[in-house]
Amino acid sequence: MNKKLKYSLLFILFLLFIGINVPGRTGELIIHFLDVGQADSILLELPNNEIMLIDAGNNSDGRKVVSYLRDKGIDTIDYLIGTHPHADHIGGLDDVIDNFEIGMIYLPQVIHTSKTFEDVLLAVQRKGKKITPARAGVSILNESELKIYFLSPIRNDYDDLNHYSAVIKVDFLNKSFLFTGDAEIPNEEEMIEKYGSSLKSHVLKVGHHGSNTSTSEEFIEKVVPDYAVISVGKDNSYGHPSALVIQRLQNHGVKIYRTDLQGTIIARSDGQQILFNQDPVNQNITGNHGIIIESVDLVKEMVIIRNNSNETVNLSRWRLVSVVGNQEFIFPQGTLIRPGERLKIVSGSAASNIDENTLLWTKSYIWNNDGDPAELYDDKNNLIATY
Repeated sequence: MNKKLKYSLLFILFLLFIGINVPGRTGELIIHFLDVGQADSILLELPNNEIMLIDAGNNSDGRKVVSYLRDKGIDTIDYLIGTHPHADHIGGLDDVIDNFEIGMIYLPQVIHTSKTFEDVLLAVQRKGKKITPARAGVSILNESELKIYFLSPIRNDYDDLNHYSAVIKVDFLNKSFLFTGDAEIPNEEEMIEKYGSSLKSHVLKVGHHGSNTSTSEEFIEKVVPDYAVISVGKDNSYGHPSALVIQRLQNHGVKIYRTDLQGTIIARSDGQQILFNQDPVNQNITGNHGIIIESVDLVKEMVIIRNNSNETVNLSRWRLVSVVGNQEFIFPQGTLIRPGERLKIVSGSAASNIDENTLLWTKSYIWNNDGDPAELYDDKNNLIATY
């Protein structure tokens, strides 16, 4: 080997060692799912050395997001996306816009009258920037090894702000990542119809903080994720993430990460494999009591619980939850269910305690006839059964 070639190779190795891209070398994709409580903020360090930020948490999270980015040595955000105008997604965007050089700004084509939304628009104006509509079919990046584009919103006439959520897909070599904002089941159904198996992604940012209004069984079956990240606040008042969503993901063998339990989640990929800074959360969502929800009759307002174990189980202070209505029945002290026995929990105007195996919830109507999952929790708040 001649000296000139030898020194050229050594120089390239030096550049690789200090992390500088050289022609023909693909960089690394690093995704930070920031812990901003009951909110969303996702930083992407792209393999082409550009920076993307999806949402910036609540108003109170703005400084935290700015500080996090500065600690990473970031001074320019090439692509800034606000998924939709709710404060827990765009609240900190004005702080971000005011503190960094900004390239493209994407927002869905929907107006909100909140002060938070106004603050974002004023920050955009101060910066002398324009807003590019975030909608299905819009491409952010289209390079040979890196493609970033919007899958939703597909329409422009939704009644719910969540349904305007910008859904972003990132394809980097052999790995794909799907970021769903607060997109809900109607959006998922539209995307399934429009894109089908093209939705397949290795990492799914779970929609709407793990609410049962998102992440349907059908959507999971199309996305087929290996990993799911839930951005959610600890002990939040909404009950997010829904145990039903957790169970759906686990039934499909998806490894789950949660900001409320693990803080900021960081995923790194070279386009061939994906590594996380934490181990996935192991959640036991089924108890060992042998208690199941055997049936739910939404019209007759009747739930039947069965004891499939060989022992009598004390159901005192257990909770039966109507997920859609977010209403719960607390089993009275001393409620026992013997092996093989069934208990009926009834509600509605015609309901009554007709025998010792029937419990009256309320004379009001509880269950949504269009569909309403049921969840059963023990007295330690462990999810025992779903239907």
